[in-house]
Amino acid sequence: MIYYLGLGANLGQCEQTLRRAIERVKKIPDVKLLRVSSFYETEPWGVEGQPNYINAAIKISTELEPLAFLDELQRIEFELGRIRRKRWEARIIDIDILYGAKISCERLTVPHKFLFERDFALIPLAEIFPTLKFNLRGDKVIRVAGSPIDFKFKLVACVDKNFGLGKGGKLLFKIPADLKNFRRLTLGHTIIFGRKTLETFPNQQPLDGRRNIILSRSLKNISGAEIVGSVAELFNVLDTAEENFIIGGAEIFNEFIPYATEIFLTVVDVVAEADTFFPSVDEFTLRGVKTFKGFEFRRYTL
Repeated sequence: MIYYLGLGANLGQCEQTLRRAIERVKKIPDVKLLRVSSFYETEPWGVEGQPNYINAAIKISTELEPLAFLDELQRIEFELGRIRRKRWEARIIDIDILYGAKISCERLTVPHKFLFERDFALIPLAEIFPTLKFNLRGDKVIRVAGSPIDFKFKLVACVDKNFGLGKGGKLLFKIPADLKNFRRLTLGHTIIFGRKTLETFPNQQPLDGRRNIILSRSLKNISGAEIVGSVAELFNVLDTAEENFIIGGAEIFNEFIPYATEIFLTVVDVVAEADTFFPSVDEFTLRGVKTFKGFEFRRYTL
């Protein structure tokens, strides 16, 4: 089932809290995060005298039953510090199921019963659900920085025809033209990767001419690289003005594809014996293909 969620916060460090909430939704078992909207600042709805909200929308797929999924979302709210006292109070985090398979019971109504009265929900939702039909009320909704998509994550990989990445911890291909293209794309920018990808580098050393960030909970110190323990921590050390390239491995690609704005794939015209694969690009549009003998350079965008 596909569901669209609305997230909002108007207490504390709102942008950081929303990113943490999205990360936690992403890690619910049997839930896959597909898309994330920009963040938007809005005035409180239905109440006066509160700070403005930061709002966002996300798209997920899940096999969980709706009420079981709701339980998971309310668990996340509680873990992030929400205490329910009264209706429409200021809150550190709010996660609502806005749209999806219809349901109406005491605990849950989908679509959300106020969805089409709230521009603060509809505007971020429209960004990731462009076919939804609705009319706006004209409320003041302002796009602000801080969403995961504002960090301009770009995924770069070389794969076979079935999007295979590697086997036994090693890359499937080392194509000079691909390596040259990789250097052209990433030189002067930030590259983000995992420990296993570091092991594929020459002499297992960070790459020169780039800011190297390794996502790892086990590594301690690597000369020429920064080590960050989680995606949530990573947001705190990145600059939204920079282009950030995700370069592997498979687990890292899966972590970041919901946040990516572009994907650059070198697709080799063979089927290799891979045991790790690049994630689905179904949410993206193929924007350009350059064909060479035996492989293609492909560019995808949202």
